[in-house]
Amino acid sequence: MRYSVCKTLTFEAAHRLLKDYSGKCSNNHGHSWVVDIEVEAEQLDEKGMVVDFSELKRLKQWIDDTLDHSTILWEKDPMCDYIRNSGQRIFVTQGNPTSEVIARIIFEKAQELFANERIRVSSVVVHETCTSRAAYKK
Repeated sequence: MRYSVCKTLTFEAAHRLLKDYSGKCSNNHGHSWVVDIEVEAEQLDEKGMVVDFSELKRLKQWIDDTLDHSTILWEKDPMCDYIRNSGQRIFVTQGNPTSEVIARIIFEKAQELFANERIRVSSVVVHETCTSRAAYKK
């Protein structure tokens, strides 16, 4: 048996899907993204916790510094140069910046941030709207 806790984080960002995609989401558009991170532990700590929720703010800080109010684009999107040259915030991905890809990126960053902890990141769920979400789990 394992214990787990989940923390919900938010950020605002735009993205568009361009690589091998021709639907409506090929237009630049924004979302109020919601991220649910779940971490787990085999045992509770001496305070009776999986982790103090405040410790998960390290991931929120990375999201705020990196993704919040940025444009998230595929690295070969021609709009990258315009965004960079205009001094706006940009985050580039190796493929389409889908919710699935963004969930994986956040999951991997969370694993890195908590690598030396006794907790393990079990899932990241990214909601791009109130009815659409994607998850990355291990």
